[in-house]
This record gives sequence, C-alpha cells and structure tokens, in this order.
Amino acid sequence: MFTPASQHSAVQPSGGTSGPSTPSPSPSPSPTPTPKVCARNAPGFPCEMRNRIKKIRAYMRQLPGSIGIVIYDRKNGATWHNGNADVAYPAASTMKLAMMTDILLRSDAGSITLTSADRQAMFQALYTSNDDDANYLWNRYEDGSFLNRIQRFGMTSARFTSSVPNWGFMYCTPQDLDNLINYVLKHTPRNVRNYLVYRLQHVAALDQQWGVWGAGPENHPGNKDGWEQDGNIWITNTVGFAGPGQEYTMAIMYNLEGFGGVGDAGFKYGSNKLTQIASILFQGHHTAAPTPQASAVP
Repeated sequence: MFTPASQHSAVQPSGGTSGPSTPSPSPSPSPTPTPKVCARNAPGFPCEMRNRIKKIRAYMRQLPGSIGIVIYDRKNGATWHNGNADVAYPAASTMKLAMMTDILLRSDAGSITLTSADRQAMFQALYTSNDDDANYLWNRYEDGSFLNRIQRFGMTSARFTSSVPNWGFMYCTPQDLDNLINYVLKHTPRNVRNYLVYRLQHVAALDQQWGVWGAGPENHPGNKDGWEQDGNIWITNTVGFAGPGQEYTMAIMYNLEGFGGVGDAGFKYGSNKLTQIASILFQGHHTAAPTPQASAVP
C-alpha cells in the first residue's frame, strides 16, 4: 500500500519538454506486529507449547472419569502436570516397558544371559504388547525384587496389587511412567537405549499406534500403551516421547469410571482421547481417531 501524492509538480527533464510528473511514492509504515500472547501455565516451555498445553487442559476438563498427565521438556527441564500426576492407576501393559528395561540392563551387566527365544519374546511384548510373551519373561527373570529395581527408574510409587507378584497386577502414577521413559532416554547404556527407542518407534498399528503416537509422524513418536477392563471400567494408558531427539516425554493414565459405554466402547473412547491430547500438543490440532482393537493382548 502506498500513500498517494497530494499534488503534482512540474519539472524540466534534461533534453525534454516540461510536463507534470508524479514524485516517487513513499511506502506506508509497516504495521506493528501483534505481540504473541503466551499462556501463563507451564512456565519454561516455548510459547507455542504453553498455548497448546492450555488447550489440552480445557480439553481434559470435559472428559469423564479421572485422568493424570505429565509432560516434560528434556531440552530445558521444564515440566507440566495436572493434579492427578501422583495418583496411582492400574499400570496395565505400560509396566512391560519397565520390565524390558530391567531385563536388558541386567543382561548388559552380565547377570543374566538372554536366549534367542527371550529376545523374540521381548520383541513381541513391545511390538504387539503380547501378554503370553511378557508372562514368559516374568517367570524366567522376575519376582518380587522387580519392585526394588524399578525404584531407580524413578518409579517410587509403583506397587503390586496381588499377593503373587506379577507385572499385570501393579499400580503406578503418571509421574512414575514419565520418570521411567526419561530414565530410558538419559541413563541407560547406549545399546539398551537405542534398542528401546527403536522398538517404541516401530510398534504394531493394530495394537499400539495411539496415545503419544498422536504426535504425528513428523515428530517421530515412540510409545508403550496399556489398557485393561475392570468390570465396567476401562483403563487406557500411554507413555512415550516425541520431537527431534526425543525432546519431549509424555505420560497419561486414564480411568474411564463413569463413562457408561458397553463392550469395548470405553477402550475406543479412551484410546482416542489420549491420541487427541498428543495431537493437540504436538501438532496443534485434532487428528483422525485411531482404530486399534481391544483384545486379550493389552
């Protein structure tokens, strides 16, 4: 846009005849850019992430049941969580990530020797979250002492809910799960870390590509999901990472008590809501609902 001249002035061009001429127009001043408004929540996060966290807070307030969430920025140490971050929920299959981490660390230290069958079982326990493979590994390598070992992963609130210790009967908090994934990314030996990161980034579409997976392929997410049905109540959990260099970690645990759905409606609802939370945070918008299948393989 230009400011029009208010009048014309006569000039005598060299070697030409006199005549009216319009002076060079002057550009209008550039408009002052509107300052970017940053949400007050989640100090330490980049402005865009703070605004998206504000959106997911509003989104979660509309959900039935109880949901706990932790988001951590590994680049600058910023963290945000809601009021349920330290509430214990059924861990379901997210505990398989803790078990695989423990077994790999003990193997790396030379205290156990893994067979090819063991490694195949580890693959399936992470890829499809197969219960039979997880039970096989538990019976070979784990017992009640597992609880003591995962304390160093930061899983200080984890506990068994059965008199017979088993990965499938455990509670933990969203903060426990976020501590776990950060331990994997920061404190494990490179070979252990590389294996787990790769496996979490290459999980089965049918069972595990929801939750943190909603960050979208451009953010290279990796996750371990878990779910279970307790009577009429569905539990859906997700823990993982997204962003360049696994910059952000996220853990969400969701108890759909009061949802009121029938069959596997609770699973579909919960897995979708966790996926949308991740999509809003990392992509800035909702995404297509995932289509995993609830089965006996949580």
